[in-house]
Amino acid sequence: MPTKALKVIQINSMKNWAGGEAHVFLLCRELMSLGESVVLVCRPGSAIDQKSREAKIPVLNLPLKGAWDLKSAWILAKYCRENAIDIVHAHLGRDYWTANLAKFFNPKLKVVMTRHIRAPLKNSVLHRWLYRKADKVIAVSQTVKKAITVFPPEKITVIHNGIDIDKFSAAKPGILHAELGIGAETKIVGMVGRVNPSKGHETFLRSIPEIQAQCPNTVFVVVGGGAYIAELKNLNGAVRFLGPRDNIPAIMKDLDVFVLASLNEPFGLVTVEAMAAGAPVVATNTGGTAEIITDGETGLLIPPKDPVKLAQAVIRVLTDDKLAGKLKEGAFRRAQIFNIRDMAINTLHVYSRA
Repeated sequence: MPTKALKVIQINSMKNWAGGEAHVFLLCRELMSLGESVVLVCRPGSAIDQKSREAKIPVLNLPLKGAWDLKSAWILAKYCRENAIDIVHAHLGRDYWTANLAKFFNPKLKVVMTRHIRAPLKNSVLHRWLYRKADKVIAVSQTVKKAITVFPPEKITVIHNGIDIDKFSAAKPGILHAELGIGAETKIVGMVGRVNPSKGHETFLRSIPEIQAQCPNTVFVVVGGGAYIAELKNLNGAVRFLGPRDNIPAIMKDLDVFVLASLNEPFGLVTVEAMAAGAPVVATNTGGTAEIITDGETGLLIPPKDPVKLAQAVIRVLTDDKLAGKLKEGAFRRAQIFNIRDMAINTLHVYSRA
C-alpha cells in the first residue's frame, strides 16, 4: 500500500442505481476507512449522489453531460490542481473521456480506468488517443481483460469486485416469506438485479412450468426494475415482480435457489451476494461467472438460453437437501475472497503503481 494517504477522485455519471454504482459507492467508503482522501464526482440528484451524501462521502457535482463535456473536464482539472489530487478513477466509457480531458488540462494527473463490461472498446484514432492517456486499467475479471486488447497488457490489472460479506451473511431470514404471505415450508426461487433482456429473465420464466410440475410448493420472484418487466409479465403469470429493493441481503437470505441466467456476464457481483447470504446458486456458465462458481461445489453451472437445463438444475437443488447444503457451504467459503477490503487494498496498489 502507498506510504502516504492518497487523494483520489472517483467519477460516476450514471443517474440510476445498478451494480456499477454499488461498486463505486463501496469502493469510496472502503478507501475512506483505510485513511485515503476520496471525493466522488457525479451528477446532481443521481442515485449515487444521494446515497453518497447520506453515507458522508464527499461529493463534487458536475454536469457530466457526455464524452465531450469540456466544461466538466475543465472544472475537474481545476479542482484537482487546487486540491492536489493524485488519482482520477473513471468507471464508465463516457467518464474515461472526462478523466482524460481533465488530464489534458492538468498533465500531472494520473488516470485509472476500470472496465466493468465485456463489450469491446472502440478502436478509432480518437479512442486510441484516449486509451494511451490511461496510466493504469482495472478489469473486473479475466474475461473482461481478454476483451480489452486495445490496452497494453502490462497496464491491465484484474481486480474482482468485492462486497460487504458480513452485511449479507448476518441478514435475518423470514422477511420475504412474511411479505409474500407464505409459510417457511414453501420454497422461493428468484432472480435479483436489473431486469434487462441480457440478464436472461425470459429463460428463467420459461423454466418455471417444469419446476412447478416437480416442486409445486414453490414461488418465483424477480427483484429489480426495468421497462422490460411489462413484456415479461405476458410470459408467465406465476412470477411475482417485486420491483427495486433496498433490502437485498434479507431477500437473498430467504431464497432457496438464486438464479443467474445472464447471456453474457462480465463478473456477476449479485452472484457473490447470494453466496454470502447462503443461497444456493444456479448460474449460466458465461464470462466472469465461471471465475466465481465451481460447478457442483459452489453452485451449478448451466448453458445460457436453455430453460430445460435451468429447470433441471433448480429441481436438483430443491429436491436434494444434501446437495443444497453442500452448495451453500462451498459458496459461503468461496465468497470470502470477494470481500470489499481486499478489493480496496488491491486498488490502492494500482494507484501507487500509477
